[in-house]
Amino acid sequence: MSGFSVPPELRGPHWPFGGPGALALPQGEGAPQGEKAGGGRFGGALADAIDRVQGLQQQVRDQVQSAATGEPVALHDIMLAMDKSEVAFNLMLEVRNRLLDAWDKVSRAVV
Repeated sequence: MSGFSVPPELRGPHWPFGGPGALALPQGEGAPQGEKAGGGRFGGALADAIDRVQGLQQQVRDQVQSAATGEPVALHDIMLAMDKSEVAFNLMLEVRNRLLDAWDKVSRAVV
């Protein structure tokens, strides 16, 4: 066991790596045959998490652009959105690093 787990208070619809929602697999060449979309598969969950992180980053860009153009935007809202985006991105990056470590260990395993 790696010792890495997401605390329950960070799992929910507001967080990119948890909560209910349609976790659809991409439909195309890479999609497994006979499996329904939204089956909660790992690839779909990962794609959904990436989309949520990108959404948070887009929120920050929109708020910064609004502030730069003179629209009334509270500075603390921008800073809070930046922090949320940074935490979500760092968590996504850590998940990626753990996956790469796991893949490296599996690929070195003697069969």
